[in-house]
This record gives sequence, structure tokens and C-alpha cells, in this order.
Amino acid sequence: MLSTAIKGRCTAVLLALLCASAGAQESNHPPQFLRDPVLGLRFRADAKLDLLPEDIRALCMPMADNETWATREWIFGVATHSTATYYLVNGYSKRRNPKPGQRLYFQHIDGGVYKVAGKECNGDPARETFVARDQKQIPREVLQELAQDLVTRLARAAGSTQRLRAEIKKQRIDFHRLSPEMQEAFKPYFGPAH
Repeated sequence: MLSTAIKGRCTAVLLALLCASAGAQESNHPPQFLRDPVLGLRFRADAKLDLLPEDIRALCMPMADNETWATREWIFGVATHSTATYYLVNGYSKRRNPKPGQRLYFQHIDGGVYKVAGKECNGDPARETFVARDQKQIPREVLQELAQDLVTRLARAAGSTQRLRAEIKKQRIDFHRLSPEMQEAFKPYFGPAH
């Protein structure tokens, strides 16, 4: 019985290590897929998405290149409110000087929502932003506009609204787990095609 318990624990540890390494999204090759930062839908890396302009990326410290990483971010949504522009982005980073055994590329699992006002930039993880729905951080109108722009950009990346609907179904996105803004924007994609 003792050996069965030990085998069970070893198996559990091995599975945990495998899951952790799979979640890391590290590779020696540029990612073949981009992941939208809210739903987690995957699209080919050559999808019709716009790269975040270099001047905006360089302004935002978490996305700016540094001694260790060079980062590329794609725009999944843009909204303007008052004197600020909000960017919904996701992408990957490439190690500048990898050590032996380190992989070159790290694909971001969660992107971010970044507020750019003048020369200031701050942001939070995208999914958390839509879950928290903190009016002091981001007005509801901005969340709605980002959600609507996300739908438009994802339909373009997928190739059509029908293909986006098929991807949502194929990748088993749960409508009820979406924020109210996302539910409102994506509602037409969860029902039968018209």
C-alpha cells in the first residue's frame, strides 16, 4: 500500500510539473498563434491584427523593451475617453541574451488594458480589468467600447463573422463567464447564425 501511495504522489507531482511547463508558453520559435487577451481565442500569428505602435509600446513600462526582453504587442481593442486612449493588447516577448537552456520566446497568456494619457501609461491584466469593472480605473463606456472593438477586430482576424462564431464554438468559450460588457458585445456570436 505504501508503494501505491508513493506512486500516486509521484504521478501527481509529475502532472503538476507538466502542467506548469505547458502553461509557461515558452518556445525557441516565434509563436504560431496569437491569443486574444480576454476570451483566450487563438488565431494564426499572420491574422489581420494591427501591431501596437512602437512609441506607445515604449511608453508603457511593462511592454517596453529592456535589457532582458524585446516585446511585440498586437491591438485587440482601442477606446478613447476624455484625454486618454485605452489599448487592449496581447503578444509575446523574445529574450535578448538567453542563457544555456533558456527558451527564446515567451508568449503572454494574459494581455493587458493600458491607459495612455499624454506621456503617462499604466495598465492592468485584461481579464482582471473586465472582471473587476472598477469605474475609478476605467469607465464603463470604455469597457463597452473595448468589447465592441474586440469583436470587430476578432471577426477581421478570423476572416468573417461566421468564422468567428465557429471559433468561439470550437474553442468552447463560456458565455456566462464573460463580463456584462463582453456578453453584450459577443451575444450575436453565441446564438444560432442568422
